Amino acid sequence: MKKSTYFITGFALLAVSVIFLINNYESNENNVSKTTLETKKSIILTGTPADNHPPNEREQHCGSSDAKSNQYVQEFEIPTPCTQPLSITVDSNGKIWFTQTNTGNLAVFDSVSKNFTEYKNEQWDLKKTSMMWGIFYTQDDEVWFADEAYGALWKFSIPEKTYSKFSFTENNDKIFPQKIEYYNDHFLINDFTGNQILIVNHDDLDANKTSYSTIKVPEGFFTSQVAVDNDNLWFVMWKYQKEAILIKTNFVTQKSEEFSLPSSILAPNGVSIGPLGNIWIADTGSSSFYKFDSKNLQTTEYVTSDPPVWSYGNSSGLIKTPITRPYWNLFDSEGNMWFNEHAANRLAVFDPKTESLLEYDIPSKNPKWADCGDLSDCGISQTFGFANQDNKIWFTSWVENNIGVLDSSVTIPISLDVEQDEIQIKQGEQKEIKVIVMPQTNQKTDLILHGNTSSKFIKIKTESTPTALLDKTEYVPITISVDENTPLGYYKILIGTQLSNVSISSYATIKVV
Repeated sequence: MKKSTYFITGFALLAVSVIFLINNYESNENNVSKTTLETKKSIILTGTPADNHPPNEREQHCGSSDAKSNQYVQEFEIPTPCTQPLSITVDSNGKIWFTQTNTGNLAVFDSVSKNFTEYKNEQWDLKKTSMMWGIFYTQDDEVWFADEAYGALWKFSIPEKTYSKFSFTENNDKIFPQKIEYYNDHFLINDFTGNQILIVNHDDLDANKTSYSTIKVPEGFFTSQVAVDNDNLWFVMWKYQKEAILIKTNFVTQKSEEFSLPSSILAPNGVSIGPLGNIWIADTGSSSFYKFDSKNLQTTEYVTSDPPVWSYGNSSGLIKTPITRPYWNLFDSEGNMWFNEHAANRLAVFDPKTESLLEYDIPSKNPKWADCGDLSDCGISQTFGFANQDNKIWFTSWVENNIGVLDSSVTIPISLDVEQDEIQIKQGEQKEIKVIVMPQTNQKTDLILHGNTSSKFIKIKTESTPTALLDKTEYVPITISVDENTPLGYYKILIGTQLSNVSISSYATIKVV
């Protein structure tokens, strides 16, 4: 297979619940179902879950290297090959639970002993990957997870070490239970392709009754994950690249309201409630995430840093506008929003109070999911699932057979801020501002600032010569230019720098007048 073919084929697969299902919008010329000469050869069995993939695809789906680490992230390799871990959660004892989409099993990791335990699911008879996006731990020592192939919600009893399956497919063969939220003793599950939100009574399930109600959406819409705030359920129904509508439904009265979202939102999967009741949306179809102000009903766009070259490679030169693809999001106890930049192989954290952003590189990379060519240490690990535990973020790497942990308490070498909270610039004019760079450690740092914006009308010029940061604060100039055709209004721009394994950035507000 040609180098460029690997990239296009891998790209069609990499957002399994979104991009692959949305009318196969990527080119069909290199469809992954094509039979190659290699797959026509006799299959070599390994006696492991890797046998669910043909030999020529095992490195792509089962991992290309050992677990890796850097100063912020430590990874752990799962003992069984090719389990394809996906959703992940933390129980009340600090144990890390995660689903294995290529085995149907649930596994647990003890962060003290560093031991894995995998629990065989005797009810599982599939010989393929089934996506298990949602997982939730309840205080009665149960782990619940969703499964798209069976169209079911599964319960694993930790004390009894047993599985129970509750199916939703009796009246709907399109059902795709995805993410799980929990509120008022009910599971709230978005049915990604079945045009509904499932509201499932926990007590009924424990009594072996599958009792549930639904919130219906029109045919042809996908649904995002559900977030809850003060009896209100929030989710987005959307058509890829066409329409996105935020829905607010009262849990008690079932009364709903709809709010149209900007056309720039292409694939809104992640939805979370942040400080002050604002709704935060991760857009998998771009490099942006959004804030919807629930009081003034205004939407604000925030763009991430550009993806690093090693995450996509571009050996063929076909990739003109690489994007990061923010996928899911959650808020920690400090009010910070975490999200995965799926196509950039990063975990990111955004502080809404200071409007600052940290983007951490994940060490493992699988080159079969990028256009790497001869580029070494290139690719992505397909990090979809992540969970918060105090100052740690646990995550899974779907195609590297790893779980990992990011320690957010590790000191970042510098911090950035922008001199002015709001910068007014007239159409057709430019303005120089200062970026405040403050050392947080004693190490010498040479940095070059970069800028990013979602507006094609705004340009950011930064110095090309590195700034040497020693033991004092530096004020680094940048120039912001506004095209004469820029629509009046407010815009967010990102100013940051890439250091070893982390990108450090801050947002500024531009008011075009």
